Amino acid sequence: MAVLPDTLRVDDFETPERTKQLEIIDKLHELGVGKDISLPLLVVVGDQSSGKSSLLEALTGLPFPIASQLCTRFATQVSFRRVPKNAQDVITISIVPAADANDIHKEKLADYSRELKELTSDKFKEVLDEASQCMGIPVTGGDFKATDKRFSSDVLKIEIAGPQQHHLSVVDVPGKPSMSNRRDYEDDFKPDIFTAPTKDQTEEDLGIVRALIESYVQDTRTIIMAVLDSRNNLANQEVFKIAKRADSDGTRTIGVMTKLDALQEGDEQAAIDIARNEVEFLKHGWYCVRNRSTQEILDGWSMSQRHQKEKDFFSKSPFDKIEKKRTGITNLKTNLGRLLSNHIAREFPEIRKEIESRYMVCLGQLETLGAPRQNTQEQRQHLTRIATMYQRKIEDVSTGRYTATGMHPSKLRMHLQNASDRFNKNMHARGQTMLFKSTDEEYGVIRHPTVIRSEEMSIPQAVNRIQASFRPQEVIKPREVITPGTDYDSNDSSDGENGKKLCDIYQQIRDLWHTSRGTELPGHVNPSVLETLFNHQTRNWPKISNRHLDDITEIIHSANSTIFCSVCPDTVIRDRLWAKLEPDADAAFAAAKASLAALLSDERSGPLLTNNPYFADNLAKARAERFVNGLKKLGFVDKKDNYVSFDAIKNSMHLSNEQTAIYDIHDTLQAYYKVAVKRFIDNVKTQVVERNLMGAGGPVVVFTPEWVATLDEDDLAGIAGEDPVTAAQREEFGARIARLEAARRLCSGKRRVVE
Repeated sequence: MAVLPDTLRVDDFETPERTKQLEIIDKLHELGVGKDISLPLLVVVGDQSSGKSSLLEALTGLPFPIASQLCTRFATQVSFRRVPKNAQDVITISIVPAADANDIHKEKLADYSRELKELTSDKFKEVLDEASQCMGIPVTGGDFKATDKRFSSDVLKIEIAGPQQHHLSVVDVPGKPSMSNRRDYEDDFKPDIFTAPTKDQTEEDLGIVRALIESYVQDTRTIIMAVLDSRNNLANQEVFKIAKRADSDGTRTIGVMTKLDALQEGDEQAAIDIARNEVEFLKHGWYCVRNRSTQEILDGWSMSQRHQKEKDFFSKSPFDKIEKKRTGITNLKTNLGRLLSNHIAREFPEIRKEIESRYMVCLGQLETLGAPRQNTQEQRQHLTRIATMYQRKIEDVSTGRYTATGMHPSKLRMHLQNASDRFNKNMHARGQTMLFKSTDEEYGVIRHPTVIRSEEMSIPQAVNRIQASFRPQEVIKPREVITPGTDYDSNDSSDGENGKKLCDIYQQIRDLWHTSRGTELPGHVNPSVLETLFNHQTRNWPKISNRHLDDITEIIHSANSTIFCSVCPDTVIRDRLWAKLEPDADAAFAAAKASLAALLSDERSGPLLTNNPYFADNLAKARAERFVNGLKKLGFVDKKDNYVSFDAIKNSMHLSNEQTAIYDIHDTLQAYYKVAVKRFIDNVKTQVVERNLMGAGGPVVVFTPEWVATLDEDDLAGIAGEDPVTAAQREEFGARIARLEAARRLCSGKRRVVE
């Protein structure tokens, strides 16, 4: 069984008020939660040869090196850990690599581990030398000039486990070079110990020590025990300046004065003033101890003898002037325990909050890595889960079941419908190259037609009256049309009536009719005329529809990207996955382009075909309107008492073969265009967009669990394979989550205290 001195038991730190919280802190240390959040820690700082080691020996019972030549050049952490009653006492020694250590150095330090039954002074010196060799710094008595590295940022960890121990960590940080030591080898004495290198300590060494001290004392959960050699001027003690910067209100700092028995005669009062907190004020004040001298150690004085000698020392003048509760190792332990108790009580609520916060962060970090993907089965399962979530979301946004608000890019169907509305509006407003005319425009209908009544006049009189009342300014002016060949420009908001050069559609029809006459009878129309005119009239369709398809493509890309990010936050897998899916998606977009080109070719290049009764209705309506407007030209209104002159009607309705052909072409073209443009708009929506882009094989449905099932082992490894770094991260996150989950249960009261 390990020989653990009674002084290793830190029962002196116990107070009833903190028992419950201390049990939890003990358990948190046992769980290893200190790797994830900072936990209460006691750090001892001070100059070299300030008496730190002797003080630590008195506090912990460990035989810290006392002789000046054995001063450590790395931090030493002593951790006490309680184990179950049936467990054996054991002392475990290891080295914790510095945060910036490289992998080779970490592996070297990981190989060092010792388990001891007891730790004597000689064994402790042996451990220190072994640790120095592993860290790459000189051993005790070594040649410091032969190496550039004299201090290390690595930490020697001594873990003392026993049924009577409580979880508490005490860290001994390497001391700063003392002023007295420098006088031995420096002719030019400098008071700032952080700026003047020595023959054994370089600027780099001083920087390492400073960084070590600051890294510990700046942790708000660290209790700072600052040790002062009473022989040195307090104003020159840089460690106190560091402690004060880290703990400005002094809630975590306690001062300890040593070596009062070595003061020169006449210097006692200055030390007493410091002990009374009259020089450098600390909220928790100063304590004075008397450690064993080097000679007493060599003479083999026990700790009991040490304590008695200390008690006698402070009972005599002049040091009996110091308040008794501020002297001796026993009072220091008691008050240190009280300070630690208050500190734990203050920090404990924040520790609970931080555990919860770190737990949630770790869950999120692990989630970003996805499920384990070490083998083919795990890789396929991972991609299948992603594909299933993706398809579920695609189905929702394709049918209008949204969780997002506003104009979020994931609202796919909404954006598609809005784009379809814009396309429909553009086709009707800008799709035709020339504007069609209404039947009112070419007949010049009078704005206020004369009503013919039987009791007023005869038919000849009525005709004469109509002719006399006909004036150009009373006639509705014909609408103008876009010049043939005018192309659609999506950046132009005009619809053909505002600012464009316009011309008469009838003139265009007349010119084409004359240049396209074949063997048809007079007054009849060559079928190619209608086909040519329709092709010309739909010259804007390709630009409008292709830009609409580009709009749809961008909408789908944006929705796809948004949904992919939500179901697959791992950017590496997402990029690999999309690279694999991209050819199929590109093929779908290419198929949509080809489908649109085929639709345009069918509508614009072939014969004009339709069985839609809407065409016949439109044509009949146009011819009827021409007839009615012819009657209106004569002045007839829709009254039952009109007298009808067949000659007048016949003469007014008589048209030449050319006029008949032109009007018939116009009305037929207009009636067919109305049918064709609606058909084309619908076909683009159903045959181009829905069939090619939203249907089977489209870019939004190509990624399915069935597609994942077709991937071979190489594909799966290439997409979802887990690299060593990710695997290590997953293992680390898993370990953290396990620790923090146990810590959450512990802090919530769902725990079992170690007996």
